[in-house]
Amino acid sequence: MIMIALIVVLRVSVGWHFLYEGLWKMQPANGFTAKGFLGMAKGPTRGLYYMMLPDLDGSERLTLAKAYHYDEASKTKKEIGLTLPVFENEWFAYYKNFKAKYKLSDDQSKETEAIVNQYVESLRDYALEKQDDIQAFFGSKKRQYKKMVVPTNGAEHQKIRDWDMQMKLRKEGSALADEVEKMGANMELALWCELNAAQKAEGKMPPLAYGQNKIPGASLITNTPFINEFAKPTRLGFLDLSVTLGLSAIGLCLMLGFCTRLAALGGAVFMLNVCLSQFPWPTVYPYSPEVVGHFMVFGKDSAELLILLLLAAIPSGRWGGLDWFLWNFGGKQIMKLWGWKKDPLCPDNLDVSDGKNAA
Repeated sequence: MIMIALIVVLRVSVGWHFLYEGLWKMQPANGFTAKGFLGMAKGPTRGLYYMMLPDLDGSERLTLAKAYHYDEASKTKKEIGLTLPVFENEWFAYYKNFKAKYKLSDDQSKETEAIVNQYVESLRDYALEKQDDIQAFFGSKKRQYKKMVVPTNGAEHQKIRDWDMQMKLRKEGSALADEVEKMGANMELALWCELNAAQKAEGKMPPLAYGQNKIPGASLITNTPFINEFAKPTRLGFLDLSVTLGLSAIGLCLMLGFCTRLAALGGAVFMLNVCLSQFPWPTVYPYSPEVVGHFMVFGKDSAELLILLLLAAIPSGRWGGLDWFLWNFGGKQIMKLWGWKKDPLCPDNLDVSDGKNAA
């Protein structure tokens, strides 16, 4: 009985850890984003986690192109400078949907069209002003990529230099692209202010998202109560939503002892990704900060992973949990239908042939 009680306490404790993490990440004031954690992935699996983050260094959004003015009368176009087409195309598409959704009056159409054109002009001015910085960013990135694909002898200074340059380029590119995203957000607000009360009652459109960060069905997140309070209808926002809800659900199920094995297995998969993304190997840079303790290969995250695998292998949810009801009012009967005589994950604990539960 003491061992069972300790296992139940262990299950509830791990569950509380997951639940609190999920609830904390839901708070907008805490500023959680999976980009911060996955963007710092290291080791041989880092590429996998970088791929999960849309346009991590801003390269897609910062692609320059020539801007043209189209003359309706002569049916010709004239080059007038530079633009960032990922942003400009998205702004015009947003405005087209904006007009269709809110059925603007003639006066509103004139005002809103002037607002969009003003921001597009500002975008083109920005592209022209920052073209040297953007081209320098792409040049540095290309040179850095060439260096990183060349095998090295694993020298300490080279690992540090490569990582620091990667972080520097990511910071520079993101800063340039994020500044234009703020312009887009200001344009959305300006357009919203032109609507009357009846039009605003139709609800807001999904906010602007660019390139890889766009997802289908963004309006579903925008119009879902509670979810729209802390989740953005973008690819990155969906990733953040999956993490927060997943952690909360796993933690709650473990605490209640409901579908415990499935919840523990889900938690183990999450912790495995944590371990792989941070890759606690002594020679992998950047090294773990001393504030989290000192360990080699096996650390706190690995220990929690093993605990969750243990909880997935034993019926701890039937001991002081809701799984007792699931098992006695459905689980045993299903196993009999399948012809199983023993619980495959805990064969010494149960014989279903006579309906007796030794646990």
